[in-house]
Amino acid sequence: MKKLALILLAALLLSGCLSGIFKRDAITVNYYQIDYPEIAKACEKPFDLSLSFRKLQVNSAYDRSTLIYMNGDKSGGVYSYDEWLSSPDELIFSMLQRDLEDAGVFKSLITRTSGTLPDYGLVGSLVEVYESRELLGTKAKAHVVMLFTLTRLDRGSRTSRVVLQKRYTSDTECVSGDPESYVQGVCTSLRDISERLNKDIYGAVGEEEARIKGEEEKK
Repeated sequence: MKKLALILLAALLLSGCLSGIFKRDAITVNYYQIDYPEIAKACEKPFDLSLSFRKLQVNSAYDRSTLIYMNGDKSGGVYSYDEWLSSPDELIFSMLQRDLEDAGVFKSLITRTSGTLPDYGLVGSLVEVYESRELLGTKAKAHVVMLFTLTRLDRGSRTSRVVLQKRYTSDTECVSGDPESYVQGVCTSLRDISERLNKDIYGAVGEEEARIKGEEEKK
């Protein structure tokens, strides 16, 4: 009995030691959403026109949920335990869709495949989104670059005319190595880009509609 008790005790002690060796703390991953206050209206009265805006194109380097940083020497990496809630292009598309509606330039916004040909089509690309930093713990920048092309679609001839094509860059200061600061910087940069985009869209549409009206009056 004593031998059996000693064997059981040794087995328990051994299992306890092994469990201590292999036991690891649970890893907590922090997930971040993109959100910011509504942008200002780009115009008082919308054009009686429709706009098609669908999923963003994205540079393959940023088609992932990880938070990316780039150093001054061109090296880079990702935050180990901090991620976007989904791929950044999906989060950004959702916010831009909201902003296009709030800007009030168009009477209707089409974001899904439809049998009706819209008056205008907007194509967007996420070119870059990362934390640009020099040294850990110093100031860095939330760097966002996007490219947009706006076309006027002719329902009769089913042809299109590019009325706006522009690259937008925005950098917002943040704290290097601080994911929350970086995410907030991305939100600020994106809002800046969205406001400029909607103002440019309003101007481009106004000029294009005036051109079309002028041509029709000449006929």
